[in-house]
Amino acid sequence: MENKKANSKNSQGNDMPNKRNILTDKTANEWLEIGSRIIDPKPLFGNIWHQGEVGILFSNTGKGKSILAVQLADAISKGNPILGENTDKYIVLYFDFELSTKAFQKRYSKSNTELYSFSPNFVRIEIDRGENSEDEKLSFEQLIINSITIQALKNNAEVLIIDNITYLAASNEKSHEALELMKIILKLSREYSISILLIAHTPKRDIYSPIQLEDLAGSKALSNFVDICFCIGESVKGDNIRYIKQLKNRNYPIEYGQENVINCEIEKENSFLKFNMMGFGGEKEHLQASKTNEDKRILEAQSLKDAGKTNTEIAKTFGVSPRTIGRWLKLT
Repeated sequence: MENKKANSKNSQGNDMPNKRNILTDKTANEWLEIGSRIIDPKPLFGNIWHQGEVGILFSNTGKGKSILAVQLADAISKGNPILGENTDKYIVLYFDFELSTKAFQKRYSKSNTELYSFSPNFVRIEIDRGENSEDEKLSFEQLIINSITIQALKNNAEVLIIDNITYLAASNEKSHEALELMKIILKLSREYSISILLIAHTPKRDIYSPIQLEDLAGSKALSNFVDICFCIGESVKGDNIRYIKQLKNRNYPIEYGQENVINCEIEKENSFLKFNMMGFGGEKEHLQASKTNEDKRILEAQSLKDAGKTNTEIAKTFGVSPRTIGRWLKLT
């Protein structure tokens, strides 16, 4: 009987697959003990994005993704808190595949002499047009990804912002392509402890409906692989009015969801184009309202003005900026 047991044991051992084991096991209590010794990640963008996380920011074309992305890079590189959360200074690489050098300069200056002052920790990177982008073995997208890794290591980067994801994958709507892309991004983040934010476009959508994860490039494939996902929505309140909404957070509770979006207005101040955050409110306040309701708000604003209220006081009543109130009053 003992020989049978021994033979059975040897037989099981021989049947084990002869492959490398890339998994590691510990008891749940051991994992808790290990986790307790890891320093809590610092916030990068309030409760929305933290150290070590890979995330996506998306919106319709031309609605301010790059403006917000540069604003985040500027604040993170200087250690300036956003949304009231303290943070540290980090080396930020901003991969700009959207703006030309001149367009970037014009956006962050009043003229060729009044230039905004960024931190030395903020490194902007664009495609070197003097380099040959053709390779017999690698696709253009693979060359870009390889170059991003080289730049990250060269600059000892702690945060990467990639604007935009189109340059990493010719089509990010297909699940298998999204999976291959995200494997590379996640490996870069985990292997070198780098926080990464990807900027993405959305296809045309109904701007008067609440934004969902399904709006991301027509597919949820990308969002399945990231830690966080948030978006910028446009508003019926004005051409420069926006809102920021959280759609996914794997590690923390969602704070800025449908009932508590961040109200913003795009404005330029001291040569810096930015999102001015003006409080919080429901997403539905930014979606299509009936003409009657719009007219009613404008008339109410005029009544408050007639009663002696300032534009700033009226703006607080409606959750918009004084500039928007000024535009409303011109319509009456």
